[in-house]
Amino acid sequence: MSDGADAPVRETPVEPGEQAPPFTLPAIGPGGEQFDVSVPGVAAAGPVLLVFYEDDGMPLCTRELKAFAQEHEVLAGAGVQVFGINTNGLGSHRRFQERDHFPFALISDFHGEAVKAYGFWDPDERKSRRAVVAIGTDGTVTHVIPHFNPGNLNAFEAVFRFFGLL
Repeated sequence: MSDGADAPVRETPVEPGEQAPPFTLPAIGPGGEQFDVSVPGVAAAGPVLLVFYEDDGMPLCTRELKAFAQEHEVLAGAGVQVFGINTNGLGSHRRFQERDHFPFALISDFHGEAVKAYGFWDPDERKSRRAVVAIGTDGTVTHVIPHFNPGNLNAFEAVFRFFGLL
C-alpha cells in the first residue's frame, strides 16, 4: 500500500456480504518474524478473523488480544486464522509480541489504509477503533462487530458463533 495520506475514509463499517477490502501489509508473527499478509489471499487457506484494536500495550487493547489468544487453539482448530491489526509500526508490534507472546500475527497498517477501507478509522485519534471482522474463504465479509468491547461476554461469544463453535 502507499503512504495512505489520501486513502478514502469509509464512513460506516464494512457489512456482511461485501467483498473484504483488499490489502497487503507487513506483520510481526508470534516468533518475531516479519512477513506480509494479504487479504483476501490468506482467506483462501481458511476463514480470517481481523481483530482491530487501538494501540499496542494499552490495557483494554491488551485484554482484547489476550482474550483471542486464550481461545486461539479453539479458533485454529476450526481453521480460523486470527490477525490483530492497527496503525502502530512494526517496532511497536515486535515489542508487544515480545512482551505478551500472542499466538497470532499483528498487522501494521501504519498509514491507516486498511483501517479506513474497513470503516474503523477514528479521525480524532488518528488510529483504529476496536472491532472484529470475519472473512470467509471466498473473500466475503461474513460477520462484523463494530465497537467491539472485549469485556462484553455476549460480543465475545458472538465471534465463536460466527464460526459455528458455540
